[in-house]
Amino acid sequence: MGANTTNPILIRAVGAVIALFVARFLYRGYVQRSRVRALKAQGIPVLPHSALFGHLRVLGDWRAENPADANFYSFHTWLIKNCRRYFPDLDFPPPVVYLDLWPVEMPLAMVYDPVAASQFAQAPSLPKLALAKDFLVPLTSGLDIVSNEGAEWKTWRSRFNPGFSQRNLMAMLPELIEEVSIFIAQLEGLAGGGGKWGPVFQLEEKTTNLTFDIICRAAVGMRLNEQIRPESGPLKLALLDQIRLMSLGANAARALPLGRMPWHNAAARRNNKVLRDLLMPQIQNKLHTDTNESQVKTIVDLAIKYIDKDDPNATREKPNAAFVDRLIANLKAFLFAGHDTTAATICFMIKLLQDNPECLAKLRAEHDAVLGPDPSRAADVLSESPHLLYLLPYTLGAIKETLRLNPLAATLREAPAGFSLTAPGSSIRYPVGGWGVWLSAPGVARNPSYWPRPDEFLPERWMVPEGDPLHPVNNSAWAPFSIGPRNCIGMELALIELRIVSVLVARRFDIEEAWDDWDMQKQTKATPHAKIDGQRLYSAGDGIVHPKDGMPVHVRLREHVPAV
Repeated sequence: MGANTTNPILIRAVGAVIALFVARFLYRGYVQRSRVRALKAQGIPVLPHSALFGHLRVLGDWRAENPADANFYSFHTWLIKNCRRYFPDLDFPPPVVYLDLWPVEMPLAMVYDPVAASQFAQAPSLPKLALAKDFLVPLTSGLDIVSNEGAEWKTWRSRFNPGFSQRNLMAMLPELIEEVSIFIAQLEGLAGGGGKWGPVFQLEEKTTNLTFDIICRAAVGMRLNEQIRPESGPLKLALLDQIRLMSLGANAARALPLGRMPWHNAAARRNNKVLRDLLMPQIQNKLHTDTNESQVKTIVDLAIKYIDKDDPNATREKPNAAFVDRLIANLKAFLFAGHDTTAATICFMIKLLQDNPECLAKLRAEHDAVLGPDPSRAADVLSESPHLLYLLPYTLGAIKETLRLNPLAATLREAPAGFSLTAPGSSIRYPVGGWGVWLSAPGVARNPSYWPRPDEFLPERWMVPEGDPLHPVNNSAWAPFSIGPRNCIGMELALIELRIVSVLVARRFDIEEAWDDWDMQKQTKATPHAKIDGQRLYSAGDGIVHPKDGMPVHVRLREHVPAV
């Protein structure tokens, strides 16, 4: 009898909870959809919006017209090319493009104007979006400088700045050149004999091993030798698996980004234990070794100097546990950020130089003029005269153009209620409070109001004087490392790496994409849909950008003829 009376009550209670959940879900959807309609009512241009689907149909258009593995980052350039389709009165997207993807993803306000971008990333510099911080939690538990805010961020950023300074990195130049020289030897081994093309291989695999070796050496002085290992070592394997777990659900382009599941937590804990067990001895060694002024100092060496600042009782023999935890968390963040994007950028730089042979010829001529006519001597010349690395303006221009056309990092900020953005030439105020504010680096980098001939690869634009028609109009429009006080701390290291690679590679090798050989090796045939803008190479992957299929290439040795 009691059971019979209890069951209906229980059923009604469960039904009430479900009804409450559904009502709350629908109400949130109604509120979000209403916000976009309110924007439109104010005369703010918005993408075609559905009361039921929001902007999911626009995302569906992008999804249908691009390869299944295209990275969401390419949505920006796709929207630029299809601007008239969605904004009939505009040749370029408005300064702020609202994207209502509820319930798949949080609403985004994508900023395509550098002046508007500076209003939230520079002055003021708004807090990082919780979603962006959550991405790093499996790796750093939120203890890294990307996730930190306020005084905590300022303190730890200042502790790591000396390690990433130009002065300190240039002191490491011989070590960095040594690692790139191993990369050169790898390419030589893959080149065909007698000036012929060698077998197809994935360039990104080689560049990833290179940048991983470099960041580990610069950060803690570890020589991992990933470039010459027959198989990846435990530190790299653990980090790559952790990045895989971090990327789960990070691509809003997928129809159902499920995200990280509870059973992934055990794998994340195992990976973190491996990383800590391998990094901790390196830190302990640094703690017990007081480097003198003449020694090359790693990023950790310089950060350890602050060991007693948080705890006056802490010493090198008995460090504060919280200090060490933050040190390890930031090291893991540096290892992640310091290898992935630079490895991909090397690939895209080689691609752009391949597609623009006249630019490659100018770059090679600059290397002949500054470093001497013998490419095999370039590493020695740089080691003996490091300042020459900064006397290569065309090379730097090629690097900056690569990063402009293929920016790989993103900054997402959280705007308070009532916060809005403005752009030159318009009286419209764009409300962004409650939206994830995303600096669209691909968007600002191709905005024709700031970039003459925005879609062209023109290293010369970085060499012309101010006032020249080709000169960049606004510094904030170049944002591959973000802008403002929270820009990427590793920018100088990345630019140095890219300079060294270009100097040691460009005159010794021809490198070309080898898709036919790749298809033959994989026994597949590409479809017309497996391209973006007619190119087999595009930005692929969930979350982190990677060149499609790791950029299959082949290599041949050049018979160098110095430029006259």
